[in-house]
Amino acid sequence: MKEKSKSLNLSILLVVGMVLGGFIGHHLGEYPLLSWLNYGNEIGFDPPFALELGIINFVLGITININISSILGMGLGFLVYRQM
Repeated sequence: MKEKSKSLNLSILLVVGMVLGGFIGHHLGEYPLLSWLNYGNEIGFDPPFALELGIINFVLGITININISSILGMGLGFLVYRQM
């Protein structure tokens, strides 16, 4: 049970670090000196996968925008995890 808790904590910290890093990078990337923080790529389904079964329509789409600041945020999340 303790291993599940550790894995869940690590996953949450990595996702939070990625989101916060992406948010910070998006806003700081507007300044010319810090524009390198917003350099990255978008990964995902474009257009989304659609399955039409008559009555039910199932649409699956996910896009992840990875940039330098989100990678730094994930690294910071990992460091926080190691300190816990």
